[in-house]
Amino acid sequence: MPTLLHLDSSPRRDSVSRRLSAEFADAWRKAHPDGTYVHRDLAADPVPHVDHAQIEVMHRLETEGTRDLAAARDAAKSAEEKESWAITWPLVEELLAADVILLGVPMYNFSVPSTFKAWFDRVLIAPLIADPATGEGPLSGKRVVVASARGGAYGPGTPREDCDHQEPYLKAALGMVGLAADLTFLHAEFTKSEHVPRLAGFKDTAAASYRTALDGARAHGEA
Repeated sequence: MPTLLHLDSSPRRDSVSRRLSAEFADAWRKAHPDGTYVHRDLAADPVPHVDHAQIEVMHRLETEGTRDLAAARDAAKSAEEKESWAITWPLVEELLAADVILLGVPMYNFSVPSTFKAWFDRVLIAPLIADPATGEGPLSGKRVVVASARGGAYGPGTPREDCDHQEPYLKAALGMVGLAADLTFLHAEFTKSEHVPRLAGFKDTAAASYRTALDGARAHGEA
């Protein structure tokens, strides 16, 4: 049976990114009634930032060229390393078990929330990095959907296109671990038009963008 791993990173309980990711998740669960659904709220239950102990383990994996996941599971040596690795490894296992990965990621200051970055920094370990020659890795073949909310407009041709460090970052970061081959972005833009006076003229554009993203979330969830 397929497995959906759903991560939310917005601290707002009724955020646009959460609404979009929830729409996808609801549609997916209806389409896969026997599937496994795993939800991780990175805002309510944040993943600790990478610490010295994890970096020591990661450096050792890189130095030794470790690609075997079974070996990586037991790579921590000291008590401090084992304590840190015990946080990381369940996150890695969730990724490995998932067939579909759903990321609720709002744009914060042109990039991603630190809660999402902390999670990704934990799971990006050497054995998961895709082979540069083939682009393939242990996570290859999984589908990734990003439910995104942006206060303004950052798409191609917009004045702030060059300020978008959210989508390019996610493409590059997910590509490192072979997760960019089947990657879909569902952007709802101008979400700040409801409360920022200078953006009030874009409310209709915001509503249309939200409807398009919501329809996309539903359609991709049913696929």
